[in-house]
Amino acid sequence: MTNAHNLFIQAGTYLQQTLGEDLLQEGAWEKGVQLPRYLAQTYDMGKARLGGIEVLLMANKDGVQALPALLKQRALIQKEAGVPVIWVGDTLQAYARKEMVARRMPFIIPFKQAYLPPLGVEFQERALATKVDTKEKLHVATQVFFINALLGNLPDTLNPKEIAMYLGYSLMTMTRIKSELMEHGWLDMDAYRGGRLWRLTVEGGELWKAIKPYLQSPVRKRLWIRNPNPYIEGLPLAGLSALAKQTMLGEPQNIVRAIGELDWRKLERELDAEQVVPEAIDGALELEVWRYAPQRIKALNTKERDANNGIVDPYSLFLSLQAMDDDRVQVVLKELLRGIS
Repeated sequence: MTNAHNLFIQAGTYLQQTLGEDLLQEGAWEKGVQLPRYLAQTYDMGKARLGGIEVLLMANKDGVQALPALLKQRALIQKEAGVPVIWVGDTLQAYARKEMVARRMPFIIPFKQAYLPPLGVEFQERALATKVDTKEKLHVATQVFFINALLGNLPDTLNPKEIAMYLGYSLMTMTRIKSELMEHGWLDMDAYRGGRLWRLTVEGGELWKAIKPYLQSPVRKRLWIRNPNPYIEGLPLAGLSALAKQTMLGEPQNIVRAIGELDWRKLERELDAEQVVPEAIDGALELEVWRYAPQRIKALNTKERDANNGIVDPYSLFLSLQAMDDDRVQVVLKELLRGIS
């Protein structure tokens, strides 16, 4: 299934770039051999996991299937699989797209379109460049890798597979991270050529200085939630709430917590429309929607030395607040980073 395999890899790259989450491929689908012969001869299928949800990917083996047949056959496969079945193709005509959306049939056209209602991703069209430009901000996954390295969460020398398992990323994502490390000269090429091991050319404070200009705020948007449920109240503290928890800064009027973008898309469907407001009001919880899930980085509280204590990591916190025009905030931010360096 060379063509399908390539499509699935491209779909994973596309979703990682647009959503900051990986399409983790888990090999062949065992029940595929039990399908009627005409289905097995028409489609290639593979198990995967996206946003914590088990899914099945399907792609045409040869040519383009007539839309009515595709809709019917995909429904049969989903009934057998018992999980969402996502069709992956390299092109899609407008009339077919419209019909698929009307039928709520998930699909991915790598680097162009994605419709994933089981994950709360309604529709987007986006052409993405694949070449790394060293003048641009680092890719989200690369930023997550570096922050974990700064916090000492990763050993000094690892192979890509071990790093991928720790971070929860696919090997395709690790390839992109490696490309960015090489573009900037941050990967020790002697260690890599000698044993395919990753060792950085800079460490500690020097690493922070080197990468800081290329890092971006993790916050994609902020909103406020009235009457937050226990799940929201259990999200990690962020923003001024996280800063106040670890410094002498006073508590903000509204508690601030953070959530990854993909988790937010799922949560948003469960909330009443009137619960979500675009500006601060008394009693509402301020929710930062991040480009990456805060849980991808194991934070270490500088006061309690307690990992996973419900506070976002200090580097992401710094990046989320560094543009804030408040001298008190800037002073305590610097104090916070000095405490972990």
